[in-house]
Amino acid sequence: MKKNLGFFLLLWFFLGYSQEKTIVSDWTSFTQAVNVENKPNWNFRITVKIRKDNEDNGSNCGLWCRINNKDESTSFFENQYYGIQVTHEWKTYEIKGTINPSAKTMNIGAFAQNNGDFYFDDFKLEVNDGNSKKWIEIPLENSGFEKDITSGGWFEGIHSQKIKHVKHFTIETSDYKPFSGSKSLLIKGRGIIGTMPHGKYMDVNGIKLYYETYGEGEPVLMLHGNGQSISAFMNQKDTFSKKYKVIIVDCRERGKSTYDKTKELTFDIQTEDIKQFLEKLNIKKTKILGWSDGGILALSMAMKYPEMVDKIACSGANIFPEGVKDHDLKSMKEMLVSLTKDNKDHKNDIFIDLLNLDLKYPQWKYEDLNKIQCPSLIIAGDNDLIKTEHTVKIAESIPKGQLAIIPNANHYVPEEKPELFNELVIDFFENK
Repeated sequence: MKKNLGFFLLLWFFLGYSQEKTIVSDWTSFTQAVNVENKPNWNFRITVKIRKDNEDNGSNCGLWCRINNKDESTSFFENQYYGIQVTHEWKTYEIKGTINPSAKTMNIGAFAQNNGDFYFDDFKLEVNDGNSKKWIEIPLENSGFEKDITSGGWFEGIHSQKIKHVKHFTIETSDYKPFSGSKSLLIKGRGIIGTMPHGKYMDVNGIKLYYETYGEGEPVLMLHGNGQSISAFMNQKDTFSKKYKVIIVDCRERGKSTYDKTKELTFDIQTEDIKQFLEKLNIKKTKILGWSDGGILALSMAMKYPEMVDKIACSGANIFPEGVKDHDLKSMKEMLVSLTKDNKDHKNDIFIDLLNLDLKYPQWKYEDLNKIQCPSLIIAGDNDLIKTEHTVKIAESIPKGQLAIIPNANHYVPEEKPELFNELVIDFFENK
């Protein structure tokens, strides 16, 4: 599977927004919340019919479920987008699990990502108390979408996000080939970067890297994070392409880029990918904007190939795994154990590769950063999953390092506060 996979996309995107607003993202969800406080330790199963109509452009959709506890923590989360490939034909998809004794709300949703037409029909929730084989259906409002979707029951995002709308998506009912009844749910994605018709592939280092370019002028290379792809920079593309030739690439094993299963995923091999990629584009020198793991790659390029790097701006980067906050590092390790244990038919191989990448690498020392001679802007949110003291030390260790800690922000500064982030980076790039 060549998708936007990884730890961060699995969970953190569902936790990252707190204000009701229209956001720019490459995904959306349409959700119904069900109170399950009176069903402790009950089993549940959710089914839905799904199909899609779009070209084979890397986009997909799926069923997802998240259970919130009374303290707002998460006791269950599964998004089938990451393990299925929806086709043009209607098919039944299912999620099963157990309701935690501390559970309060079960969020059931349709998930769609990137460009395409995604259809959903006949959502169904059933439970049993574990002592009986009989399943009891809990009615979902407008489960077959025969009524107008604005009549209630369903909403975009989940309650903790309070998303008003996700730009580039429309959500409506459709009478085109429903599974049953006269209508189904239709989510349309349009104009989302990362699956655009003008995208190209480049053969480098034994793989194919997918990339898209926008604008003209001095080059700016944008490198995404661990579980992301080109679409991570949806909030940056338009602004930066007014001044620069923006080049955004899917790193190996992400988005539409391929990978060599016989080679370990490391930052070293990805650095070589980027170096060869720039050479084939005949780019002698470039500015680099890197987010999370992309920031690590920007630091690596500046250390290994300084002649190719003009300036770097890195958001949420670390130089050794312990730079991640202890709680988040522990969660990643626990997820790795779980995915490895449940890796039937190698279905979790890419997840495991991505987690191992950040749990094992990089292994630099602060003094290694002394090699970086280009101006370097080191950015993080004040509530980033990277330790603030680690971010500060990175900036201090680079001879021409500058530091920006963004208030009231987390690891998703580029999409959480895009106007501030874009202005900050462009001002740094433009400053002579």
